Amino acid sequence: TTTLKSLVAFLFTALFILSSVHCRPTATNIPGYEVKQMDKQCFDEEICNRGGAGACHFWCRDHGYYYAICTTDACCCQIY
Repeated sequence: TTTLKSLVAFLFTALFILSSVHCRPTATNIPGYEVKQMDKQCFDEEICNRGGAGACHFWCRDHGYYYAICTTDACCCQIY
């Protein structure tokens, strides 16, 4: 019975420790990781139409965003 109690105590301890550990995947571990819809904000397409990707990049940078890309219908900036 002492062995059984020790085994049960060990299993509960291991379960508690494992449930307390939070592992977050990194971007390199996620296949196909890209800027997701929730991570970006898109603005007027005229920014890209007037100045191309460079204008979009500068506009996003000047407004506190990190990364910019012109899509077919907008200048999209990555949110920090």
